[in-house]
Order: sequence, then C-alpha cells, then structure tokens
Amino acid sequence: MTRRRKSSSKVNKFRYNVNRRKLWKKAKKVPTIESEPIKNAWVAHKGIPANFASMGLSADVNKTLRIPKTKELLRPAAVDADKSSRQKPLKGYVADELAAEAALKPERKWSLSDPVRKFCIYMIEKYGDDYKAMARDPRNYYQKTPKQIKGTILTFKRLPETYNAYLETKKQKEEASQEQQN
Repeated sequence: MTRRRKSSSKVNKFRYNVNRRKLWKKAKKVPTIESEPIKNAWVAHKGIPANFASMGLSADVNKTLRIPKTKELLRPAAVDADKSSRQKPLKGYVADELAAEAALKPERKWSLSDPVRKFCIYMIEKYGDDYKAMARDPRNYYQKTPKQIKGTILTFKRLPETYNAYLETKKQKEEASQEQQN
C-alpha cells in the first residue's frame, strides 16, 4: 500500500509585489555606526576586518578567542610565539574609550503609570501607613495584599519626580487651607 503525502498548507509562491532591486540595494547598504568612538576612527576605504584590527578590536571573535586544539595544548611553546608577534593597534584609544563607555552604568528610569500614582496618593492621604486598612479599601480593585500595597507605595516614594510633585501639591493645599482659615 502506498503512503499518501500530506498536502502542505504553504506552497512556495512568487511575491510579485516585492521590489527585488530595493531589497538588493538595502542588503548592500553599509549599516550606520552607532558608537561614537568607532565612527570617528572608521576609515571608509578599508574593510571591516582591517578597520577593527587598526582599532584593536576583533572582527571575528571565534578566531580571536578560539578553543585550542589538543595539539596546541600538548605544545604550548608554538602558541606563545604567536602571541608575541602581535603588533599594537594604531588606534588603541578606541578600545579604551569603548571600555570606559561600557563601564558606565546606565541610569534606570523608573516611572509609575497614572492610575497607580493616583492609587498611591489616595491611599497615603486616607490611611497614612496603615497597609491593612488599604487592603480592605474598596478602591483596591486588584485585591492587593498589604505587603504588595506597601511595595507599590515604597516604589512611589522612591521616585523623586512623582513623590516630590505630590509633596509640593500637598504643601500648596495646606497653605491655601490655612489662608482661608485666617
């Protein structure tokens, strides 16, 4: 008995709406360099490996940090001679600048959504630091536990731009209410 072939759902079809010339030009286009030190040291008429070598960088990491073969492990003298023949890069400052750039830790930008911010302000205004009462409040739509609410409020207090804005508005309201009383 012969086996019946499954008919594939996708049949290779030619896409007439795709402009092949545009695709080819896009593939051939040189990518833009984002890194400032590399962009400044790049020489347009040199290729990628030559540019990277002059900067002291590696174009192919697999060649630079390759796994040694057993033959090289048995005779380490041949490998040492290869390491000593390396030349210093012409533009070694590029690698140093990249290392310094990588050492900088990016500043985290935390932000709370508007509803979460309003929730925190409402809870702080109404209950202060009583997180158990906050958990029982009808505005606790997501039924957060007291510890979850405490974490959200601590996050709110850790964000200087939102918490300081809240304190400023609270201070202005208090001053306005004192002026009305006097």
